[in-house]
Amino acid sequence: MSSVKISVVIPTYNRSELLRHTLVALQHQTLDPALFEVVVVDDGGSDDSEAVLRSFADSLNVKYFWQEDEGFRAGKARNIGTAIASGDYVVYIDTGVLLGSTTLQTHLETHEASAYPTVMIGYVYGFEVDDATIEGLMTSVDHEDTDATIEYLHAADALDIRESQYADLGENITSWPAPFDIFWTCHVSAERDELLKAGLFDESFTSWGGEDVDLGVRLFQRNNLFLMDRAARSFHWPHAKEVSDLKESSASAADRIHSKYNLWTTSFYGRDLQNEKYSLNKVIKISREHAARASRPAHAPAPSFDEAV
Repeated sequence: MSSVKISVVIPTYNRSELLRHTLVALQHQTLDPALFEVVVVDDGGSDDSEAVLRSFADSLNVKYFWQEDEGFRAGKARNIGTAIASGDYVVYIDTGVLLGSTTLQTHLETHEASAYPTVMIGYVYGFEVDDATIEGLMTSVDHEDTDATIEYLHAADALDIRESQYADLGENITSWPAPFDIFWTCHVSAERDELLKAGLFDESFTSWGGEDVDLGVRLFQRNNLFLMDRAARSFHWPHAKEVSDLKESSASAADRIHSKYNLWTTSFYGRDLQNEKYSLNKVIKISREHAARASRPAHAPAPSFDEAV
């Protein structure tokens, strides 16, 4: 009987050096190596990614799968990785995301302690920082010491791009009306059985973004508990963006997700408030607060966030 508890699923495409950095960080995990495996699915790349992965076979339990290059198929790659995974829990990370040394231990402990199926959002330092910041960070990041690099990024204020949402809405994302909106597969985990029952990633998403949030909606509909834990920490190795217009791609995916599910929460995608663009959960919060104020008698106390949503 397999002792594997966690399967780390990593899609990749012609980024063997970034893959090497990611694998070095996995070598340094405090979690017993017998308890996790690393599943790399190559989305049709032509570099030496397989050889890089095989070079870690003495220290990591590794699996490799290559699929034909038919364009951007990260969703299909993750589906393949999930299908061949042996663990009870799947941790999705991107090539170039390096985990802190205790991060897999944190994922496992959280899932095993939970009384409900749980989705865990990891914290990703340095994610989606601007190009100027990337240049400044390159001299200080170290794939051999992810913990020290994370401390440096924290001090440099190179935080997870979702930090402003946590500041505005609170870190208890269980209370958010639409926590699925931050189900980003750069670093997230869930029960493998729940992923399978939810139908895995929609492979018809063949451009950047959307397939992860789409799956997040279905996990949310299945009453999975959504958590964010800063102890599940990682950092995004600085590199140039693969997609030039993330906002346009994200907006298109959001429209598609609402058309697919037609939920009251997804109906807030794309709404601008006073010519400002906010995250989905903040738009919902502001809209509900405005509606509550409009219907509240004069001098009545304002509702709390939980009451507003």
